[in-house]
This record gives sequence, C-alpha cells and structure tokens, in this order.
Amino acid sequence: MEFALESAREVLGRTPEVLRVMLLGLPDEWLHGREAKDAWSPYQVCGHLLHIEQSDWIDRTRVILEHGTTRVFEPVDREAGFAKFAGWPVADLLEGFASARHTNLDQLSTLLGPGDLERRGVHPDFGEVTLAQLLATWVAHDLNHLNQIVKTMAKQYVDAVGPWRAFLPVLDAQ
Repeated sequence: MEFALESAREVLGRTPEVLRVMLLGLPDEWLHGREAKDAWSPYQVCGHLLHIEQSDWIDRTRVILEHGTTRVFEPVDREAGFAKFAGWPVADLLEGFASARHTNLDQLSTLLGPGDLERRGVHPDFGEVTLAQLLATWVAHDLNHLNQIVKTMAKQYVDAVGPWRAFLPVLDAQ
C-alpha cells in the first residue's frame, strides 16, 4: 500500500481510543505483566508512546520542513518515558497521549503543503529519509505497539489456556 496522508490520519486518530478501551480500568497484573524480563509491559508502552508523541513525530516533521538535509534528527531515547512518567496512573498516561496526539494531528494539518511528503531529512542511523516515510513510520509504530500490548497480555494466559494453545499463535509469537 502506498502512503496516503488522510488514510494515515485515520489510523493515528484512532490509536488513543483503542488504548483507552483496551487498558483503562484493568487491574495492575494486566498493566504491568511482561512476556519476558526485558520486555515492556503495557504500562511501559503507554509511557513510551506519550514520550515519543511529545518529542518525536512533529519535531522531526518540522526539522524536515525547516532544515531539510542540513540538520540531522536528534536521537530519541525510546525508554525515557519509563522514568519521566513513572508512577503516573494509566488513566493519566492515556489522557496525556490522547491530548498530545490530537494536538499533533492538528499541527500536521497546518504544517504540510503540496509536495512536502517528498521532502527529505536525515535520520542519525538511517541517513536520508522522506517525510512520507517518517509519517508512515508513525502509523506503523502505533500498530507495532498495539500488537506488542496484545501479545504481552495474551501471554499472561499462556499456561492457563491448556491444549487450546495449539490454536493461538499469539502465545508463541516472538
């Protein structure tokens, strides 16, 4: 599928509500469960998403639009949200994420003009990237973390499902 801005906005606009429906009001064992010692819990994913929403997508969009390839993107600490939002109630994380996402989508509408999706910036690891690639990554990033949460939660019942495990590939997904 080719990147389409309006289609991407449809997905990006839904992520906060999906997270709210999935996580709000769940007991701590669901929110803080992990599939492995070094894996992220759903709660940590929420902190990560809020941090990245505040410090990545629109900032990098602006760098591309204002500086093109003359300025490299600032590296992003993917785990900074863990400490920054430690102890926050999940409801506050989700509300903060929803608010930041709404603001970012509004800003995106005012920032972009014709031809901007092909403009280029420089990622510190990947080199030159287009704005379309950055925005497509924003969508895939959301979907990746929704998948991560679903997988982590499903694996809490890996033993409890008994023989039905054979029909539940999510329980053995890496």
